Amino acid sequence: MYTDSGTSAFLLLVSLLLSWLLIYTAVRAAVGHALDRAKPRLMAEAHTTAEGVQFVVSNIGSGSAFDVAVRWSSRPTGEVLARTQMLGLNGRLEWTLAITPIPNETQSIRTLTVDWANGVDPSAGRQFRLLAVLVPSQLGAA
Repeated sequence: MYTDSGTSAFLLLVSLLLSWLLIYTAVRAAVGHALDRAKPRLMAEAHTTAEGVQFVVSNIGSGSAFDVAVRWSSRPTGEVLARTQMLGLNGRLEWTLAITPIPNETQSIRTLTVDWANGVDPSAGRQFRLLAVLVPSQLGAA
């Protein structure tokens, strides 16, 4: 059978293109929905200062969080530590709990529950996340 190099190169190029298109379509169908979604990703930090313990909840995700409320996980829903109407991209929610520092006080891990709405419309649903923070042990009884 007789084929020239131009035809062989063309067939190789077409087969490579079809292979790439098939793989791209499969990957896009498998994970494309996750790549297109804008959603918040919240992170919490706590720092001991001379005035007390300063808390920061940051949004490091790809979307805004609405009606954000933060509370201790062990406390009822109504006992909110901090609240904001919107926590945008790279936004920060900061507050300080006033406590007297005790020298050489041990630290303990406490869990914050952060909940937020998916959109401005309340019917869009709510999400929550448990975030661990390292705080002075005297806040363990809070």
